Amino acid sequence: MSDLASIDAPETVVTAEQNAVPTHVLGAPDRIVSAREVFGIDCNMEVPAFSIRTEHVPDIDHSYQFDCDTTRAILAGFANNRRVMVQGFHGTGKSSHIEQIAARLNWPTVRINLDSHISRIDLIGKDAIVLRDGKQITEFREGLLHGVCNTPWR
Repeated sequence: MSDLASIDAPETVVTAEQNAVPTHVLGAPDRIVSAREVFGIDCNMEVPAFSIRTEHVPDIDHSYQFDCDTTRAILAGFANNRRVMVQGFHGTGKSSHIEQIAARLNWPTVRINLDSHISRIDLIGKDAIVLRDGKQITEFREGLLHGVCNTPWR
């Protein structure tokens, strides 16, 4: 990636995670950026971006090299509010590619690895026994998907 691509990215605010703007303050993306300028690829596409970084925006890896075809396909999903499936062997950079695109667009991202260590309960939620006012009660604790699906940036 050229230096130009990192310079022309949407405004970034370098913050520590604990000082980052909470994601819930976001509405819809508030600016449009050129894929050519931000990612250094041969593409005339314009994509939505956020002006500010929030707590769920990945860090930018300035040494990351974008594959043109894959980047174009992912950006088409961002630009048209469509889902994109990226497939490949373990360790080939699928998640990193998404994270680096999101980082440059200031797009909040939550990564959930679907491997043998995650269960349905982790994703959906579960009932938990808690103490309230000295009494044991059962309450539902939401899983990872609830938070991801009920965010304002969708």
